[in-house]
Amino acid sequence: MMVETKTRSQRRMERKQAVVLLVLVLVVSLASFTLGVIVGRRGAERDLAQRYAEPRQILVAEVPAAVPPPQDGIRQKIEESEELTFYDNLSRGESAPLGSGINRPPAEDVIEETVSTPAPSQPETVSPVAETIADPQRPVTAKKTPVAAPPVEKLEPQTVESTSLPAAVPAGTYSVQVGSFSSRVDADRLKKDLLTKGYAVFVAEADLGAKGVWYRVRLGPYSDAEMAKKALQIADLKDKIKGFVSRI
Repeated sequence: MMVETKTRSQRRMERKQAVVLLVLVLVVSLASFTLGVIVGRRGAERDLAQRYAEPRQILVAEVPAAVPPPQDGIRQKIEESEELTFYDNLSRGESAPLGSGINRPPAEDVIEETVSTPAPSQPETVSPVAETIADPQRPVTAKKTPVAAPPVEKLEPQTVESTSLPAAVPAGTYSVQVGSFSSRVDADRLKKDLLTKGYAVFVAEADLGAKGVWYRVRLGPYSDAEMAKKALQIADLKDKIKGFVSRI
């Protein structure tokens, strides 16, 4: 009996076929697994969407409202009305039902009981005088008479001691400048106005270079700064003249 021997090429072909078959099996398994996962996930998402889309019905059990028991006053009134109705029927001549065993009591045995309701007691009013006498421990406070405040003296505004202008000193070194003009005519006009009001006035020229010559109208001159300040205060008080003390 002869044994068939396989060549190397045949064995290689068999191995390749086995490997290819194994790879195909793995690919098919992986594809089926992936497909199953995708289908299962979509199904779960669809179920969740349907579940949330459906309106939820909440069943609430209605509890019947409890009927309050009749109060004692109402029950007593019902019993009294029933009792009075029964006796009224007897007084009209209606006979009591047979076998009831209830007979109206004779008139002489009925005793009317009258209950006198006491009148409401009025609270006793206690006068404040009696209350103060009954309570000796309460301290007695004496009424304080208001003390009149002393009259406030009105402070009058301080005025200048003398309204007379200090005398001008020709050799003085202080003056009060009340105006400054670039025109000599304007300066002389103010000087003339002040002279008519009794002020000692003079015009001083000042060369300011590029600005030209200016004419300054001044009161004075005075011997010191205090005299010049006094003259300025009097001029402001009498004629509302504004200015400043300047040294010549």
